[in-house]
Amino acid sequence: MRTIINILFFIASYFAADWAIPKFIGTEGFLGAWFTSYPWVWFVVYTVLVSHLTITCMSLSFHRSHTHKGVVFNPYLDMIMQVWLWCVTSMSKPDWVSVHVYHHAHSDTEKDPHSPVQKGFWRVFLLGVFDYTKAKELPDVLKIRKTIKLNALEGFISRNLFVGPYIFSSILLVLFGTDVGLLLLVTNFLISPLFAVGGVNALAHTWGYRNHVSGDNSRNIGFLFPLNFIICGELDHNNHHSHQRSCSFRHKWYEFDIGWAYIWALAKLKLADIRHSYTTVTLKQEMSKKVRELMDKDMRFKKKLEELALEYQTSVHEMRDQLAAYVQGQKIRFNGQRVRMDARLKALIEELQRTVRINEELGLAYA
Repeated sequence: MRTIINILFFIASYFAADWAIPKFIGTEGFLGAWFTSYPWVWFVVYTVLVSHLTITCMSLSFHRSHTHKGVVFNPYLDMIMQVWLWCVTSMSKPDWVSVHVYHHAHSDTEKDPHSPVQKGFWRVFLLGVFDYTKAKELPDVLKIRKTIKLNALEGFISRNLFVGPYIFSSILLVLFGTDVGLLLLVTNFLISPLFAVGGVNALAHTWGYRNHVSGDNSRNIGFLFPLNFIICGELDHNNHHSHQRSCSFRHKWYEFDIGWAYIWALAKLKLADIRHSYTTVTLKQEMSKKVRELMDKDMRFKKKLEELALEYQTSVHEMRDQLAAYVQGQKIRFNGQRVRMDARLKALIEELQRTVRINEELGLAYA
């Protein structure tokens, strides 16, 4: 009921502005003439910039900081991001964080409010915002919400979700007039449903590749680079679901997470404190550990190590250690001498890594 009243009030406010702005400022507001000189160019620029800024604030503040605790931002910077999100999307920290925690707890199960596996791609992509709104009122989500600490401004935002959009809408209408301003308002209102709430989960739980076994259907589609840039690296989704506390979503050298770049830069400026980050270096270390375990416990690889150790005139122990070190990015040395990688060693390492990934996909483990 309160939502309907706010929508009706917004419509009435728009018609009031449509009368007042042309009368006192002009039909195109203060900047409308400048905007309409190249309408499609400026519309595309506005859409990309506002979308990127909005999803970046959501990704850094709500997602990586308050939900997963991977990074802590300067409190003033964090509140600037939260106020921007309030003005553009009418979302609040306790609502967003509690629903997202619930999503991870039940990812791709019947309880997941964002799962295309359960609800279908188009339902999540186009109507995900309604599932998000419904999820906010679930008893389990409300229990999570009660555990989230709020400062005074965060509490005010959560109690007055529509005040922010009123303020921002008024600014746009005054600056660009009611015609262009209305177009930009609609653009603002579509950013979160399409790019954040529905888009990411619909796309990245349907298509893409997997670096990790995560227990759900999350995928990486960061190769859609322009889109992944706009939404702040959130399409490297399998990486995130597998290592949720990490504030870096980049796990391979060819992946790029602009959100991590921003966090790194802010940390250098003492505006962010990185608590957990899973990087390409960490991934190599993890694979090295798994490869070593495979060589220790799989008889097939034990035999290959014995044959190669005899041929290279070294011990099985050193052969195992050096191959594991190579996976981690180090050079191979036998008996203190650097060894050039030949086809057999490369083939063995590739087979080891491939076997590790297959075992993870199949859920196989050694006793």
